[in-house]
Amino acid sequence: MKNSFVILLALCLFSLQLAAQKASRQYPGKVKYQKTEQDATVFDVPYPANQVEDGLKDMFQKKGVKVKEKNGFYEAPSVKMDQHGVKSGDVYYKVVKDGKNDCKIYIILTEAGEAPESRTSSHAAIAAGAGLGTGAVLGGIAPALDEYDFSIVKAKQEEEVKKAEKKLSGMLDSQSKLEKKRADLDKDIEKLKQDQINLQAELEAKKTALVELLDKAGKGKKD
Repeated sequence: MKNSFVILLALCLFSLQLAAQKASRQYPGKVKYQKTEQDATVFDVPYPANQVEDGLKDMFQKKGVKVKEKNGFYEAPSVKMDQHGVKSGDVYYKVVKDGKNDCKIYIILTEAGEAPESRTSSHAAIAAGAGLGTGAVLGGIAPALDEYDFSIVKAKQEEEVKKAEKKLSGMLDSQSKLEKKRADLDKDIEKLKQDQINLQAELEAKKTALVELLDKAGKGKKD
């Protein structure tokens, strides 16, 4: 039974993983930064904005980069841009709610240490190398967010399994206690039945003795 449960859980988690692979859309766009209009890469993401913010922080932390807020954006400095880890640059991004469970990510890429509002580099040129492969910054965003969403769904499902196991354990405990009570009651009932039989026999004996006593008393009066 335990093995069957483990197999069922594995199948559920596999199904959840497949369901977690939702479609994100990536395209070039524009975004305002410090009163300047910047070229940007835009992602339409099928996840809530707060979850995406946490997911991106988690992605950069795994790259050894600490994210901080700056001028209404998040800044991830000195990030390895390409999948080979050769080119480094800075990532500025902003997550904007776009519907109940969707959001947009606006990403500006610059040379390391370069301020977006006074930049001389080309976002498009940096983005060209940062979008090749899941090991690159842009290429890794959608898979990272899918993985982060899956980890949340899996954690919730595992918590539900734990709750169900705890509830089942409690029910089995209660059943065991009730069965013990029932066994004790059955013993008490059997003892009570035997006591009744014994008392009935004792009662009959006393009745017989009483009749005999009355008979003797009646005969003595006649004599």
